[in-house]
Amino acid sequence: MHSPSPRRLALVAGTALSVMSTVAVAAGPSEPAALQGTKAVRLPPQLTGITQSAEALNAGDTAQLGVQAVDPQGSPLTFSWSASAGTLGAPVNGANSSSRSWTAPACLADGSAPVVATVSNGLGLSTSAAFEFSVAQDLYLDRQPEFTASGFTERQNVTLTPQQTLRANPAWMPESPELLVLPSDQRLTVSFVYESAGGSHGFGYLYVDDLRAAGFVDSQGNLTDNNANGIADLHEDLYNLAPPTGTQARPYIGVNRRCTRTFTSGGFTYSQPELASNSSCATAFSAGQLLADARPGSHPNVNVDVVGSFPPGTPGTGYSDSGLFARIPNLLEPRHALNGNRGLGHIPFLLAEDDSDVSTYQQLGAVGDGSTASDGIPDYDVSAYDAHGLPRSVNPNPGISGYDRTVDLGVVQGGRELVFFLVAAYGLPHSMDNGTVFPCLRKSATGQCTLHLKTPISVFFSKAKWNLDQDPVGQAPAAARNAGCAYSDRCNPAAPSTDACTVVGTTQSLCGWLDYDAQVRLNTPHYGNINLPRTAIVAPQSPSLSMNMPHVMVGATGTWPGEWLLAFEDLNGGGDRDFNDVVFLIRSDPSGLVRSRVLSPADAGCAISRVYFEKQDTRDAATCDATSSISYAISTDCGSPTPTWHPVTFQGPPYRILDVSSTPGNQLCWKATLNGGQSSTCQPTIHNVDIGYETVPVTP
Repeated sequence: MHSPSPRRLALVAGTALSVMSTVAVAAGPSEPAALQGTKAVRLPPQLTGITQSAEALNAGDTAQLGVQAVDPQGSPLTFSWSASAGTLGAPVNGANSSSRSWTAPACLADGSAPVVATVSNGLGLSTSAAFEFSVAQDLYLDRQPEFTASGFTERQNVTLTPQQTLRANPAWMPESPELLVLPSDQRLTVSFVYESAGGSHGFGYLYVDDLRAAGFVDSQGNLTDNNANGIADLHEDLYNLAPPTGTQARPYIGVNRRCTRTFTSGGFTYSQPELASNSSCATAFSAGQLLADARPGSHPNVNVDVVGSFPPGTPGTGYSDSGLFARIPNLLEPRHALNGNRGLGHIPFLLAEDDSDVSTYQQLGAVGDGSTASDGIPDYDVSAYDAHGLPRSVNPNPGISGYDRTVDLGVVQGGRELVFFLVAAYGLPHSMDNGTVFPCLRKSATGQCTLHLKTPISVFFSKAKWNLDQDPVGQAPAAARNAGCAYSDRCNPAAPSTDACTVVGTTQSLCGWLDYDAQVRLNTPHYGNINLPRTAIVAPQSPSLSMNMPHVMVGATGTWPGEWLLAFEDLNGGGDRDFNDVVFLIRSDPSGLVRSRVLSPADAGCAISRVYFEKQDTRDAATCDATSSISYAISTDCGSPTPTWHPVTFQGPPYRILDVSSTPGNQLCWKATLNGGQSSTCQPTIHNVDIGYETVPVTP
């Protein structure tokens, strides 16, 4: 009986694409005498069996492969395997057989035979069998698991609900400057609007948790005094007041002290503040000065110590703590080697000045004034610095232009309390007639100031209890204004009649808030054509028992959700209390954004060719209008810093099949933007997304 041929075995198995063997013919003196002069035929191994558990597989599935063979000459056999695609498992070899598993790749060209098994004998002859496979492509196989927090690389202003849906958060508007916490990650921009003040100003913000981590704020949100010398550590480090040595010393905020002079007040030793000292660091401390009590009431004269001075003219190198910017406290600068990497601030606008001259107040600005135009653009090249205030290596828009009106703060983390601040370069006397006071560094148990600071560099926080100046009026609220009414200095806030406006929906009259020019400027395309509503806004009374002066008003624009104005009063003690000296427009992007993680395996041999996308989403008709929307996009190169996004649009059915072969890639993800439109209560919701794909081999 003849043995079956290898080709017949292949056909019976129905699995091997081809069988290849070699044959050798030889004659020579080493052959037996009877065969001398004849040709001896040496045969390759013969395949006696070929097994393949499956020919069609899904990507990642495994097939079991095997070959059996004999050698006509009886020489020992060796087996080897190779795979041009997919992954081979460990071999299991016997004397006459070999088996191995094979895991299918993500894709395979039609008619491919990616696996080859070769058996060789001791004469160096071999026979090979190639295994043909196909890898199934299921366009409709859903690759998107249920929504979880870990399933997204980005999730801004979107809540993952207990029902595993994605719901846009309603637009956020702060109720008070005293507590500014975004409910979720949101992109913020800040635009300069207007400045009408005699001083020069820098504008920035802090994260309260950064201050807490540095020990300036306790778990209840109160300022600390860890060295127990009567001055809050935050204020002490703003002006580097701690003594350089001793038990009450604190690390210097900066690199090297400019001034080393100390003074004693109330039994404590302090460093004379550099931001209140001239270029020679001359003595600037006076004990027992007779000044009006800055607490609310009758303001009798009291004895109080005073440290610091105002520059009589050009300050030169005085009134500076060096650092990254000479006239911004090092602690409020962005972290940098020039402040000893101790800066905690973010400063989108180093100079909020917009006037017709080219000088800052007594040359005390953080940067120079470079424009005479009063056009709503700060008078310096804002884009030369990043959103934190650090100098850029490359300026994206050199020169002063409309580009400098707005700074993108990027994505600001939700749940982290923000405190905005204004650094004001200005100097006014301690005068109850003017409503101005010197900042107070230390108070007695009754709230009376015992150590005043006289400096041209003041800091005002949106959180009133952090401010150094006392409120000599003490009324609640500290001020009230009509947002949509133009400011007039003829209007008396205590008895508003002349040039006052009625608050919409009430009979209440209040003096106006912003200057007429500021109102006109807001009602231009640069700011989104804002027409402020005639609603009441207030500066709340400080919650502090010592009556610190509030310096910030916030008010909704009434034009778009998530858009509000933040305006400062820049005089210590409140002065005229108009709260419109420096004005900014804050925009928190009310739209939600989600981006999924990559949903396809990283297989460089495959490219995604088609994508199936189906969505289930809702927009509540009771709260959402026609301006609301949910938009989707997919990308196949999500590992790129700049992915190519294909918009997914729907006409009728909520599903689409997209040909993405024009931008080949193997890293599939999707993103969605949920926009509540002009409704402040609209919350578009994504309930589910199904996404599948097909791949093709990458052509070399």
